[in-house]
Amino acid sequence: MGFPIYFLHDPQLEDNVSHQVCLSISEVMCSKVKEQIFRPGIAGFPAGSTVFVMIPDEAFAPWLPVIKDSEITIVVLPYQGNPNQQRLFSVPRNMDDAITLAAAEGGQAIQSFIQCEGSPTLGYVTIGDTEWIEHPSIGRSLASIFSLHLKAMQITAARGWNIETASMLMEIGHEALMNRERSYFFRASHNQCRQIAMVIYAPQSILQALKLRLILAHKKRQEAEKLPPGIGTIKSASLVIHSPDAKPMAVSCNGRKFESEQITVERVAMKSRVLLGEPVCMGGEEKEMFRVQNLPIDPDMIRFFSRKKLPFIPIASENSFAELFTRLRDSASLSHSYLVLLLVSVFMAAIGLFQNSSPTIIGAMILAPLMAPIIAFAMGAIRFDERLLRKSSLTVIVSVAMALAASALVAKTLPFSHVTDQMATRMQPNLLDLAVAIFAGLAAAYGYANSKVGESLAGVAIAVALIPPLCVSGIGIGWGSWTMFSNAFLLFMANIVGIVLASGAMFFFMGYASSRYASTAFIIKLLMVAIIAAPLFVSTRTLITDEHIYRQLSSIKTIEVSGKTVQLHLMRVMHKKNGIYAEIGIGVRGKYLDEKDKKSIARNIKQQLAGKVSGEVDLIFHYWEVY
Repeated sequence: MGFPIYFLHDPQLEDNVSHQVCLSISEVMCSKVKEQIFRPGIAGFPAGSTVFVMIPDEAFAPWLPVIKDSEITIVVLPYQGNPNQQRLFSVPRNMDDAITLAAAEGGQAIQSFIQCEGSPTLGYVTIGDTEWIEHPSIGRSLASIFSLHLKAMQITAARGWNIETASMLMEIGHEALMNRERSYFFRASHNQCRQIAMVIYAPQSILQALKLRLILAHKKRQEAEKLPPGIGTIKSASLVIHSPDAKPMAVSCNGRKFESEQITVERVAMKSRVLLGEPVCMGGEEKEMFRVQNLPIDPDMIRFFSRKKLPFIPIASENSFAELFTRLRDSASLSHSYLVLLLVSVFMAAIGLFQNSSPTIIGAMILAPLMAPIIAFAMGAIRFDERLLRKSSLTVIVSVAMALAASALVAKTLPFSHVTDQMATRMQPNLLDLAVAIFAGLAAAYGYANSKVGESLAGVAIAVALIPPLCVSGIGIGWGSWTMFSNAFLLFMANIVGIVLASGAMFFFMGYASSRYASTAFIIKLLMVAIIAAPLFVSTRTLITDEHIYRQLSSIKTIEVSGKTVQLHLMRVMHKKNGIYAEIGIGVRGKYLDEKDKKSIARNIKQQLAGKVSGEVDLIFHYWEVY
């Protein structure tokens, strides 16, 4: 005689549905089925019985302690009232597949449940801000993104292991559920259905919080050998979560939300077996597992994150700060190697300017070590570190003086006195140059702080070009040209101010300075930017004027003169002391232009420019005949 088979169902289930399910069970199990309406507290099933259930979640959870000592096999069948059971036990959606689980040999089963504060639960127990990280509205997310903070927590595991940390959210659930639905946070283990599993969300910046939200939204089913930053996991038979600052924690358990200073979640072993739809359980010893290296566990860090809003970028650790500070302090020194490199780069740049050679000037930019003390000055400014400020300032001042003197010497020595294109380029600074310096400062600070991208600093040095304008200033001194000196030195100062402002901001966002000091430093730097931007704005207006001229002249492709079609090509716009000049190439196919034709072309062009550009534009023509 076989073991008894029961079918317990919701009293609200329609008779025809329950009857059909009962027939299906009987066909699969090849045995008579005892159909019963579920009542709270129902028990007394003979050992070895198989009990099929179709009961709602709110009835099933409190029933587990009642039957935990009964040696029976429970088969959960799917219907609309038990979504949590379906998730926890991975119940097949198809009724026949769910029934067939009971007939399969060697099926895996769960023999435990978890309870929160003595109340059995089938889903997650959550502590903290669940809405923002997993189900936020766009409006609330944008409104609260800069007000996120962590809360101090103390966690005690079953065997007395203690951890103090800070978190935004904790999710706790049965190991079978967490291992399946949070697989990207857990490694495969040999006790996947025996413990309580916890995921601790502790992003240490707004960027980390956004990244965690993307991970949850993607829900990629794969095991995680390495946890993402801001995530910790724990597996244990019981967990006690306590608020050390005596502030209540927001808790959600079994759909009920409340606040409490302490929560206990524990595993309760059962003799009963609840069959699983997926083979995720394996045997093995029940051991605690802790992966908390990505959490803030230092007391100072816990205090920082629980009292302040999350920074936009992760703050630097003590080790990384010490390494960066040592590197910047060394780079701010006037060492022999620094001075040699500086002089070599200055001489190369000066000769390259006279040669009008871009490759030579680029090589000088790469060699130039001037960026390092400027970055060190930016760090000293946001931290108000007097020693670093004095050291880096001295290095920059000496470097500038040496570069000016060396390039002036080159200008005096070489028998050349004309301004090359490479020199002229450094004598027309504008606001775009300041923008380039700002982006270069961001990249430079990030490169110094992150050794993985340090090799990109050569590209930053090329982009911002500190040495060439300084050399042009020195050449202006050698030639006695105030205009040349002042224009090029203005570009050099714009580069320095942009780098100092941007690199200081980057160091602040990366957590290398407190807002108390950084805010004062930023005000001073912004004043410096405003001062340097004023003369640059004048140059930028010239650039805008040039753009208007380019746009108007470029639109004039051909002109008809005395039956001849003349082609026009704008070559460049020049600003001289006595006015603005447009250099234009004029070609005519197989025909000769006389003086009258040339004056007609000039008159035609000036008429088209009249009222469309400010000021008088003089024209320089280059004629060629096309055959």
